[in-house]
Amino acid sequence: MFKRLKELIKELKGNILIVELDDKLMEEFNKNNQVNLFSISSNKNSNPRKTNSKKKITNKGKNINIKKLRKYINKNSTDVIICNMNVMFKYYKYFIKDSIYINNNLIYLYANNDIDKDYLIKLYKRYKVIIEVFDYKEGYILKIDNTKGKTNFFKDKIFFIKDTLYNIAEMIGNILIS
Repeated sequence: MFKRLKELIKELKGNILIVELDDKLMEEFNKNNQVNLFSISSNKNSNPRKTNSKKKITNKGKNINIKKLRKYINKNSTDVIICNMNVMFKYYKYFIKDSIYINNNLIYLYANNDIDKDYLIKLYKRYKVIIEVFDYKEGYILKIDNTKGKTNFFKDKIFFIKDTLYNIAEMIGNILIS
């Protein structure tokens, strides 16, 4: 899986948004001179007095809350998004709608087999995108073609409420089972 991602990174051009990328893959981006990077990572390097554990976007020294991603990145301003869903799955409600909004070409999501790929595919199919799945032993890669993806303010709100209710029902189910 990482070989495929390294090959993919070598071929990329344009504005790239990377989310929680591994250090090995970041080295490949540093070798590629044809990309402009925005990177989102956890707040490991922030002030230790702050106890906020929310994900942040870092670009030119600024820290931005992941839940307000649309505010800082313009509509259709990124060509490719690469995301590690193992780390970002907790924020999937925010990330999926924002990734469709800010992207105009391709989205690559990679994860271990622990994250349910059918659920992610179902969430992205809401936006009328084309999805390809590449399965590997250690995980999978989802290639999402967002050229014909559509967003709607009211549908986004309905999907957000639906996902929140699903999470609440899942938590209650887990509590009742244990």
